[in-house]
Amino acid sequence: MKPLITLVLMLTGLGAVAALSEPPREPPRGPYQAPLLPRIELLRVIGAGQQSLVADYYWLQAIQAAGRAGSSLEATRYLDLFYYADLVTDLDPKFHKVYTFSGTAIPTNLGRETWVNTAEGRKILEKGVKNFPEDSTLRLYLAYNLSYFFGEHAAATEHLRIAATLPNVNRFVPEIATRMLAYNRHFDAALALVESFRDNETDPEMRQRFEERILEIHREQALIQVDDAISAFKKREGRLPQALSELVAKGDLPSIPTDPMGGVIYIGEDGRSGSTSSSLRLEPIDHRKRVLEQEKQQRPQDAPNAP
Repeated sequence: MKPLITLVLMLTGLGAVAALSEPPREPPRGPYQAPLLPRIELLRVIGAGQQSLVADYYWLQAIQAAGRAGSSLEATRYLDLFYYADLVTDLDPKFHKVYTFSGTAIPTNLGRETWVNTAEGRKILEKGVKNFPEDSTLRLYLAYNLSYFFGEHAAATEHLRIAATLPNVNRFVPEIATRMLAYNRHFDAALALVESFRDNETDPEMRQRFEERILEIHREQALIQVDDAISAFKKREGRLPQALSELVAKGDLPSIPTDPMGGVIYIGEDGRSGSTSSSLRLEPIDHRKRVLEQEKQQRPQDAPNAP
């Protein structure tokens, strides 16, 4: 008899939950309105003892909301998913898959790298890292969100640094972490991290890759030194230096640095230093800038004015 009563109470609770909820809907037209969902306090009372079941119910609603978003390019495309995911993770903070799916799906690209709903995705990922601090993948996703959408490279770097030391870490995390550490001028930390991975690596190919990263970090340190000298010279003289030797002659650079990877360091047309050993620097890749530059190159030139 007791199991039957429990089942009746459970079904009654779920019925009340469903009655108080707005079902998944088509992407709304006009001003966006968040889905009608019960307050978390009410759900905890109604679903007392069945929190995981209630969380599963709303997770199914979240999946349907994501499916209904379809291929729409509306700015509010995945906002419903955020509200469902936020509720589900309040009900069951250990519902891991909600964080990995929703945190990456909610940010929406409207085209030409114009992103919306990035703060909502960030909130879900931050909740995930809080509840799963030793999940390197969640930290990687959050670091990408912080760096690419918000330009918070220092915060992203810290998550990557932690992720690189966790068990079962994604093999790309150490490389990304050392890149971000070097970009933020934490050269000692970057070298210590990559050296620890090199010393514990048994695969000769990966050990060689870590050795190359050590040289890349030293090269980036030299290039940043030149960048600082260029900035000081330009601020004082009102122009870019013509050569590295001019920076040395003016006292902005103690000597012309050498590239540990065998290249020649120079001053580029954009006023930044570079090296012939590689056209890439250890810094976050600005995908937005690259896409716009590619579009500009592909755009046909304006026709000349008729005489």
